[in-house]
Amino acid sequence: MIGALSHQIRGAAIDAILTGTEKITRAELEAIPLDVTATTQAPRPRQART
Repeated sequence: MIGALSHQIRGAAIDAILTGTEKITRAELEAIPLDVTATTQAPRPRQART
């Protein structure tokens, strides 16, 4: 989900600015909660009938 990724990056960037580190790390990205849709597995695409 691109919206969830955008939210995660924006949140980590805000945290980085507020803490003064001014860099985004994996730990900071993982600290930002994602929405339910982004954390559940996407439905499998239907296979074409032949």
